[in-house]
Amino acid sequence: MSKFNGLNATNSTIIQWEGKELRTTQDPYISDDGSQYIAHAVDDRDDEYIITWEVINYETMDESEACDWDNPVGVTLVK
Repeated sequence: MSKFNGLNATNSTIIQWEGKELRTTQDPYISDDGSQYIAHAVDDRDDEYIITWEVINYETMDESEACDWDNPVGVTLVK
């Protein structure tokens, strides 16, 4: 079974990017400078990516409101 198939909405952040569905393989974590969240992800071929989201709400204690999770600011293919 591929990594991708084991990930779903209950254990992953799922986004659409350039016609591909990407699923995070880890919980997004805050960058050292606090300006972005970062997470590793895979597509349906198990190609690996790094996704970044800009923090848009520094006041919230609820991480679901910290970023626009459907619209990352960066997606980089790792392999």
